[in-house]
Amino acid sequence: MFLKTLFQHYILFNFFFCTVSYLSAQKSDVGSINNAFLVFYFPQLSEISAGIDKNAPLIKESRQYIEESKSNRLIADSAKGLSVNFNLSGQSIHENRPGQSYNQTYRTVGSIFVKKPLYHWGILDSQSRIAELAESYAIQKTDSVHSNLLIEVKAEFMNLLLLKKRLLLENESLKFSENLEKELFKRKEIGLGTELEVTVATISKLEHSIKISQIKRTLENKKTVFKYDTGYNKELDLSIPKEFLLFCETHSFKNNFPQVIGSHSSGDIEELKTLIKTEKENSFIAKNSQKPKINLVGGFYQDQIDLPDNPDSVRRNNFLVGVEANWNLWDSSRSKGQRQLALARKRKFEIQLESSVRKLRSELTSLQSQIKSIIDQINLSRKLLLATKSQYGKSKIEFEQNQITTKDLLTSKINLIDAELSLTESVLTYFRIKFKYEALIQFQKY
Repeated sequence: MFLKTLFQHYILFNFFFCTVSYLSAQKSDVGSINNAFLVFYFPQLSEISAGIDKNAPLIKESRQYIEESKSNRLIADSAKGLSVNFNLSGQSIHENRPGQSYNQTYRTVGSIFVKKPLYHWGILDSQSRIAELAESYAIQKTDSVHSNLLIEVKAEFMNLLLLKKRLLLENESLKFSENLEKELFKRKEIGLGTELEVTVATISKLEHSIKISQIKRTLENKKTVFKYDTGYNKELDLSIPKEFLLFCETHSFKNNFPQVIGSHSSGDIEELKTLIKTEKENSFIAKNSQKPKINLVGGFYQDQIDLPDNPDSVRRNNFLVGVEANWNLWDSSRSKGQRQLALARKRKFEIQLESSVRKLRSELTSLQSQIKSIIDQINLSRKLLLATKSQYGKSKIEFEQNQITTKDLLTSKINLIDAELSLTESVLTYFRIKFKYEALIQFQKY
């Protein structure tokens, strides 16, 4: 008893040390305390999560949207700047003037034109603002994808742990059935058992073999998908340490939730806000699209004029500076339709925003209820595990005394395995729900 207590204190000390170290390095990570638990018992998960930014295909693809939006913003901003066009041409002139001999000459002329928008009623600024909002939207989308992928990776890793645990327990049950079959066969040979008891053990052995085959197939498939989604190429360590099993049996899970201050938000909500701002700018552009646009223009160009009664021509150099006005007087209601479209989209996004806010509040309330429920389930699973351990211990004694059948012994063993798996599954489910809840609570607005 003293050694067990000392061992538990040793585990808690090491966990506290690792937690402090981890939190100091991961201050901005959501659910840091829960992350510290998993990092302590499953350090490979920390390595996988850290490599998502560089290795996950979904993150790589999302980042290209940011690069696209930056390019579009550069294009939109350039519309407000100075544009310069240069033209140079060489020509061969063949002339046959009345009363004069045939003449063939060569000439080279050039031109430079400069244009700078002066006043476009704020349309160019709105286009730049739309490009800026598109870049913000791409960043928000990428961060949202990263956050969701991180939660999914942790959840899927815990699913893999559970599958591996189930596989180990099924192998343990298979070995138990095989040993029981051999023992029953020996007892039958000396007249202490029946053929039916041997058959029951054989059936149990075959059932466990089939389950093991199914679990192996499912586990390999999920591991392949997991590695692809995360870009992780090393071998996965899915062993569950004894310390974690002890943690599942002894840790006190609390019904405490992070304090929610201010309004709730999420990646989807912030993205909708950005889309609403974009449609406001589109509406403004459509409203002012038919107003006159004033530009400053200037240029230099060369031309050639003929002299009367003379085969020679004179080349002129021309300079011009002025103001240009472009006025779209009639567009057959095109701008009106564009404005109505922008307003309709804006209203659609506002409705989606209201629904998303209500959905988020409901989701937070639901997650709180789920956390409370899963804690109750963990406590019940612990009681079930203690009961099945007692049942299995008594069943072995009664089986040796021929007081229960082989089927009863196998049933008690299966109950024990199911209880162990149920407790582990409940604890991992607790972490999955808590990760999602804390990610929503600690979401950073843009």
